[in-house]
Amino acid sequence: MKPVHPTRFFMTDWAYADARCVARMETMMAGFGRDPSEVRIITEDEIEPLVRENDWVDLDIRQGRLPFTGDPDVVFNAFRWPSDEEKEALKERVPIVRDTRGYTNIFMRMLYGHMPPWHYEDGAAKRSRQVCCWSLYDLHSAYGCFHKCQYCRRGRVTTLMLNIEEFLNAVDGLMAENRWQQVFRYDVETDCLILEPEYGMCRALVEHYAGIDDRYVILFSKSDNVDFLLDLEHRGHTIMLWTLSTPTVSRRIEIDTATTEERIEAARKCQAAGYPVRFKMKPIIPVRDWRGEATEMLEKMFAAVEPDNLSMEMLFFSSVAELEELFDMALFDPAFIDMMRAHEASGAMTDLSHPMPDDFREQVYRHYITQIRRLSPHTPVSLCAETQEMWRRLGPLLECDETSFVCNCGPIAIPGLRAGQVRTLEDGKAELVSE
Repeated sequence: MKPVHPTRFFMTDWAYADARCVARMETMMAGFGRDPSEVRIITEDEIEPLVRENDWVDLDIRQGRLPFTGDPDVVFNAFRWPSDEEKEALKERVPIVRDTRGYTNIFMRMLYGHMPPWHYEDGAAKRSRQVCCWSLYDLHSAYGCFHKCQYCRRGRVTTLMLNIEEFLNAVDGLMAENRWQQVFRYDVETDCLILEPEYGMCRALVEHYAGIDDRYVILFSKSDNVDFLLDLEHRGHTIMLWTLSTPTVSRRIEIDTATTEERIEAARKCQAAGYPVRFKMKPIIPVRDWRGEATEMLEKMFAAVEPDNLSMEMLFFSSVAELEELFDMALFDPAFIDMMRAHEASGAMTDLSHPMPDDFREQVYRHYITQIRRLSPHTPVSLCAETQEMWRRLGPLLECDETSFVCNCGPIAIPGLRAGQVRTLEDGKAELVSE
């Protein structure tokens, strides 16, 4: 695993009752350079006091606003597969499950073993809000991350589900019930590569999907920890997807992640080992000289790999005040900050998923698209979770539209997909069609 140094370790007693979970805990503790005797076994009744004692209460604060330093606490855990009645009973008797919201609530339910190993994105609901995305299930086995990206909320504590065999059985059931989804992404709630191979989940997924002819898994990461993957038998059914940011962002904002160059080198290794590789330029943060840095990043990327496809999404934030709290303002061109202040003051900053003005976002995307087309004219590129208006503006340049594009994490985003092979259905799902 990557060199990380948590100081506090816990394990739920229901996970401790499973010998396979204990064996994985012991392997991971060796990876941390610590002794398993340092792990405190906790009961369900001890969780809420532990949450308050260790200040895990409000996890929705972005990390750029926190004084927290070091690596997150670790809770070794296991899925418990509760019934609906058991979920309601937990909510009634546990205030931190009943009264919290957002990511904090999701994390608390995961701590108690009550979250399923996936969540559903409703594409129809998003499109009703003018956001262009598809319905899909995302897979999860952990919440919380060892990276310290200043715009993210996943720091301070992580919980890892260790009953991998049961996880895979549940995923098989999910796939059987949802034949329309061919590609499943793992894991947007943590960085899936940091704690491997000691955790064992990524190897399990690679080998599992290698045995399924019509399904694919995406490993989603900012890490360069890929050497353990290179000799695995994947049969092209594991897709490697990195979020890729410019050099300043990777070093100054995405703390403790792999740099731009390290992510590209990791992708080169994986492509040489036969894995399809993709990049999501997300979040695009317009630091000083963002044009020059974007061009340099794309040139380095295409010199090293041939990505299967690319996508783009810009940073979102709730106010200029939050932007100033999260980041060192010296990283930005003063003209950008002035533009954002004027935009907010005008009352036009109402879409907090797309807080930057349409004209500015279009300008940034046009630069990226133009450079991509210069360097690799036939590589599919798309917008991620963007508005219908932005698609109207950029669709001709992208040579696709919001109903038929190649998404690098979409439900039918099989390797080699082209825009003409995709169609959006009324329920927000996507389907493959013949060109």
